[in-house]
Amino acid sequence: MKNSNRAVVSVHEAFRTLEGDGFEVRRAIPSNAYEAIGPFIFLDQFGPIDVRPGEAKGASAHPHAGIETLTLLLEGSQRHKDSLGNTSAMRPGEVQWMRAGRGVIHDEGPDEAMRRDGGHVHGVQLWINMPKGEKHAAPSYRHVQASEIPTLQTRDGRVRTRLVAGTLGDLVGPIATTGRPFVIHTSLKAGAETVLEAGTPAELAAYVMVGAVKIGNGGGRSIEAGQLARLSAGDLVAIAASEDSEVLLIGGDPLDAPILRHGPFVMNSIDELERAVRDYHAGRMGRIEA
Repeated sequence: MKNSNRAVVSVHEAFRTLEGDGFEVRRAIPSNAYEAIGPFIFLDQFGPIDVRPGEAKGASAHPHAGIETLTLLLEGSQRHKDSLGNTSAMRPGEVQWMRAGRGVIHDEGPDEAMRRDGGHVHGVQLWINMPKGEKHAAPSYRHVQASEIPTLQTRDGRVRTRLVAGTLGDLVGPIATTGRPFVIHTSLKAGAETVLEAGTPAELAAYVMVGAVKIGNGGGRSIEAGQLARLSAGDLVAIAASEDSEVLLIGGDPLDAPILRHGPFVMNSIDELERAVRDYHAGRMGRIEA
């Protein structure tokens, strides 16, 4: 059977907002256009930006429940602490995955060197919705080194593709959880082209973090930095870079359950949201040790 190419169905512009302790992000999900793409219910891009000494900001201690967070750091240096007792330093190319489940508190942001000296910062945080019945699972955390992420590179080095979650040919990404999430980060030099296998995700979107690309056959449709393109069904994604570009493909199986949000809590009912708020204020999500 002949493989079919995914085409661009619609394009949505991410909007700018403030997050955490006051740093600016581009938010592509949720929006008026998309509440979710597969199991992904949140996409924030922070940077790329140069921060001056003493001006780097993060997200001080705050809770989550009912979701999994997935953070990809492209540039800069960050640190993570949580109420499970985890502490880790994050470098470019690394990934952090945290299952909030019934509730966890974490503190994330620039490390001391970045806060003191400033520098270039760029990354993305995604939220994966947890299925009904698993919202109250025990929280957990994993730090993924860059060397653990399967990487493909063309012979001329003009296209580099990293598989964070899902499958690509015989490769399997290090993040495997419910909703069969699919996450690929592709870097392309100006004029470079690639065709990626993407037949597994039931729903798929492409988010351009940097640059501009065309997606689809026959020249495709132009997508610029800060735009999210929802793609049609198919097996392949053709990408051609008009300039040096960074592209994120995300998708997977949609979850058949209501999505109710209250800040950092995402549940299926008002009762569950109220329970999460009570648990947080009662200290049942733990605390971060100094």
